[in-house]
Amino acid sequence: MKANTQRFALRLTVLAAQAALAAMSTAVQAQSIPTAEELTTPSSTVEVGATYTSPKNKDNREATLVPNTNGDSTSYKFGEYNGLYRRGTTAIGNFDLRGGAPYDSNDPTRWRLTGRDLGLDTRSVNGEYGQQGTFRFKFGYDELFRARSDTYMTPYTGEGTSNLALPANWIKPIVPQASGTATTNTSTGQNFRGLDPTVGTANGLANGVVVPATAATLASQATTRAADLADYRNVNLSTRRKTTDLGFSYELNPRWEVVASVRHETKDGLKPLSVVSSQVSEYAATLPDPIHQTTDQYNATVNFRGEQSFFTGEYYISQFSNDIKSVTWNDSSDPTKTATYAAPPSNQFHQLTLSGGYTFTPTTRLVGSASYGRNTQNDPYVTAGQNAQFPMGLPVASLDGKVITKAVNLKLTTKPMKDLGINVAYKYDDRDNQTPVNTYAFQDANEAKSGTNSFIAGQGSNLNLYANRPYSKKLQQLNLDGDYRISKSQAVGAGVEEQRIDRGCSGSWINCADAPKSTEDTFKANWRAKLSDSVDARLGAAYSRRRVDYDENAFLSLVPYANVIPTLGAGVGATSSVYQYLVANGLTGFGPVTPYVLETGQAAIFTPNGNIIPQALYASRNNINELVGMRRFNMADRDRAKLRGSVNWQANEQLGVQASVDYLDDNFSKSVFGLTSSRGGAFNLEGNYQASESLAMSLFFTYEDRTWKAAGDAYGSNNNGTGSNSFAGNAANTNVSPVACYGTITDKNVNAKVDPCLMWNNSTHDRVDTIGFTLTKQGLFSPKFTLSGSVVYSRARTDINVSGGSYVANPLAAAGAQPGGVGNYYLFASALPTISTETIELMLDGRYQISKMAAVHVRYLYGHMKAVDWGYDGMQFGTGTNYLPTNEQAPNFHAQAIGVSYIYKF
Repeated sequence: MKANTQRFALRLTVLAAQAALAAMSTAVQAQSIPTAEELTTPSSTVEVGATYTSPKNKDNREATLVPNTNGDSTSYKFGEYNGLYRRGTTAIGNFDLRGGAPYDSNDPTRWRLTGRDLGLDTRSVNGEYGQQGTFRFKFGYDELFRARSDTYMTPYTGEGTSNLALPANWIKPIVPQASGTATTNTSTGQNFRGLDPTVGTANGLANGVVVPATAATLASQATTRAADLADYRNVNLSTRRKTTDLGFSYELNPRWEVVASVRHETKDGLKPLSVVSSQVSEYAATLPDPIHQTTDQYNATVNFRGEQSFFTGEYYISQFSNDIKSVTWNDSSDPTKTATYAAPPSNQFHQLTLSGGYTFTPTTRLVGSASYGRNTQNDPYVTAGQNAQFPMGLPVASLDGKVITKAVNLKLTTKPMKDLGINVAYKYDDRDNQTPVNTYAFQDANEAKSGTNSFIAGQGSNLNLYANRPYSKKLQQLNLDGDYRISKSQAVGAGVEEQRIDRGCSGSWINCADAPKSTEDTFKANWRAKLSDSVDARLGAAYSRRRVDYDENAFLSLVPYANVIPTLGAGVGATSSVYQYLVANGLTGFGPVTPYVLETGQAAIFTPNGNIIPQALYASRNNINELVGMRRFNMADRDRAKLRGSVNWQANEQLGVQASVDYLDDNFSKSVFGLTSSRGGAFNLEGNYQASESLAMSLFFTYEDRTWKAAGDAYGSNNNGTGSNSFAGNAANTNVSPVACYGTITDKNVNAKVDPCLMWNNSTHDRVDTIGFTLTKQGLFSPKFTLSGSVVYSRARTDINVSGGSYVANPLAAAGAQPGGVGNYYLFASALPTISTETIELMLDGRYQISKMAAVHVRYLYGHMKAVDWGYDGMQFGTGTNYLPTNEQAPNFHAQAIGVSYIYKF
């Protein structure tokens, strides 16, 4: 949720800043109207200078920074995409060089060379040379550096390589007093709270008894912290993309043209990736995932332009290559052991596209396109597993993946009457995944073999026997739209859209798609009018209805042994497969929706005590089932209503005001669990005022509000509620407090699967306000000085309210402890802390025209961000037991940059 909220908030800020810059650019461009000489003989410009960037703490002192290989870091968030992530001085370098024959001559030769941000990691250089009407050659180079995080910390070394290693002095962190028995750092399971001197040394609770930290445990933890905390170091996470383009076009004659282009793109750097290992004890870690990727794209096109028709034939190739095949890291529970994950595999894509159009009459035209694509991936599998992770080997050496895509698009536009226009469109999109289906045997996350397999002698019950699922999707869509002008000042429009989607997996033993078939019908209407000479208005509405044939047993396609009768281990005595049992009894993998029931016969094997189907009976370590009534939001029945309106008021030549409103309401009517509804809207208001020829300003405000509601069930496992199932710790602790659904542990355990107190709902509410102001003033202080500026303020908030709760055992209700009557406490869920992000961005741009050919350019940029996010709290030392902390901080900064440059025009 944290990541989604940040994207939501920052998207608004970026859009607002872009609006401000666009307004500034428009105002600056309006400063001077080019002369006829300038139009026929374009000039060249060169700009050189320097920018100084400085971060500040909230009290405006110079920030304390962590050095990195790129120089001293400022705030990565401040310079995430603009290249100003370093403290210090960077060069300003821009040029725009033009040449060739004058525009009013008979020589059509032209060339142009441009460069921007040459002193930053966002630099670009572009050039073109050609003869108008004959040929054109283009080339380009650009970089994009994304500064992801400069506060991420890790004890692993070897970042940027395929091997991440823990230092030789690493000691497994523990909290010995939590078990009440251990005194050394090798006696208990891993507990990362031991990295914090306050949390790790606090009293523990073991078997209902408070256990204080002894001198021995304090000394052991001090030794661990001294070693492990010293191993932590800052590793900046960033990615750099470099792109080189070459292009050529040649006009054979006025009707025929050939075009060819090549693009080479490399991407390098580090990004965060969370991994899990269960080799010793299950834990998670966020690693610096190395990126070394190359993408090459080739395009060849033939274009034809006729008097009534056009035609294009295009062949496109994309080749993706990943130099990193896998990454191996040490297990923090036992550094002598390692785990491995595979990186994205290399692949290639070929596509042929034919498109064209024909104008039958001045009012009737048909355009269309058809394409055929082939995507393949056949990198060898990475098989570096430990603990005999692949005890039966692999069925094939590589995926041999192949996806064939076919698409057709047709659109007919006609105007049968003067005031009536009609559009008819058809879309066909077929993604046919022809990858072979195989069954893979493996133990999750480096687990060692355990238990007895129900199908294969000698194998463990934690062996996954999974089949890959080559998803295919076929879409057909028909649109009919009409537009009718009622009068000179008003028009209305209406349309209908019908969409049909078929999904499936070729080669799977059973349907693999949650929604094998879905249909969606959309009805649209709009109205637009010129209410007066100065006021224009628009209003549009749409309603769509999606209906889905949902299959709650589609998950079974992952586990082909659900169609095999189990004969060993938990399957002894079974006379049918899991699938046959479910079909015969009208069930899903969740089993019957019932409290405890003493099952007999086959039901005692497949739904013991009324519980879910045991994992072992379909050869899985994980629960492969869904709650009855669970729907994935993108494949669920949905009713959607959309409304959009706008008004444009041009009060006079100086003042213009625009306002718009958007509203969206999604209702997932059959989703008992999952996303059940989503609604929200946005309001935009913008005003532009041209006070005089030399002064222009604008003000804009945007408000977005969105709410999502979801439901789930943390159901338990039914038992008979007798004996040890009727109390906690000792026979006297039989009550549940407070009485929410059940008053005793017996009742709670008997109804564990259908306990309404284990059902939960949450409501996520996002709100974003953005306000901005831009101004451009020519002749400020001097006729030769022009100042442009903008300020944008944005505030985003996310509130997550949760209802429901969960049971926890009374920590004092342990065997041998004093009886107190309460065995379990029911804890009601509460709202999460508000997530908020506040940003301010101020930009000033001044230009002093020394002469017609020379100018001095001054820029100033100020950025501020304050983020409060509980997600980052969980990344600190001492906050989690089974995941490696990163100590990453929420982005909070004050930063500024000032640049001075000299512009020469010739």
